[in-house]
Amino acid sequence: MASKASISVYRQLIRTVHKTFAGDPPAILAARKELKNAFMANRDLTDKGQIRDKLAEAIEADEFLRDNVIQAVKKDCGSYEISPEKAAQLRSMDAGDMRPTMRG
Repeated sequence: MASKASISVYRQLIRTVHKTFAGDPPAILAARKELKNAFMANRDLTDKGQIRDKLAEAIEADEFLRDNVIQAVKKDCGSYEISPEKAAQLRSMDAGDMRPTMRG
């Protein structure tokens, strides 16, 4: 599966991980390890359909990270801070897009 497309998607995922988890080295290391394991597990694929499906999954994971994961930093006073870009993204979300609250 070491095609130009797979290498490109892998590199994009690494960039997304670094941007999403900026300032959190343990999260970056864990995500990079998980990415490497996932790509290495599929390195021997030869069926073009399977390769295409796996690349589509990787692209979807990249989009999910960019659009749905927000890294917050806990402040000394106990509150959390997020980047202005992610705050704007949260404000623009529809109520139906947000996770329902847990009850009980």
